[in-house]
Amino acid sequence: MMPDVTVSGHAEDMPLYDQLGGLSVLQRVHKIFYDKVYRDPWLKLFFADVEQPLIEAQQTDFMAQAMGGPSRYCGRLPIPPHRHMFITEELFELRTRLLEESLVEVGVAAWLRARWLKIDGAFKGRLVKQSVSECQGRYKTEPIMVIPKPSAR
Repeated sequence: MMPDVTVSGHAEDMPLYDQLGGLSVLQRVHKIFYDKVYRDPWLKLFFADVEQPLIEAQQTDFMAQAMGGPSRYCGRLPIPPHRHMFITEELFELRTRLLEESLVEVGVAAWLRARWLKIDGAFKGRLVKQSVSECQGRYKTEPIMVIPKPSAR
């Protein structure tokens, strides 16, 4: 179920997608964001086998739909594809910080950033795990992905 993102009380009562400026803004944010993710010594390890343009396009389509834009996303909700990953609170917060930095770099207004981050964070409780025992493979032979935080040099 996608969250309701129509903003009431504004002149046009338009979806968040439109208030942000549409597809081009989402694409710019996700390009900057995933450039950061793929440079981060910890986060990039979760994406070692994923082409960056593919994940950018999937995230853009997912968020566009979640924000009241076009319904082009045909993938799964975030929980099933991440259930085999040991995502800690610290890792989730790092990702959120990089996303917020990306929104600022694109010039997204603070009140729109807050709405975006609220939608993005809606799945946190189902993604973040307290222990590896909470992880499960998506299929029987899939290994659990546990990537320790790289040590600072």
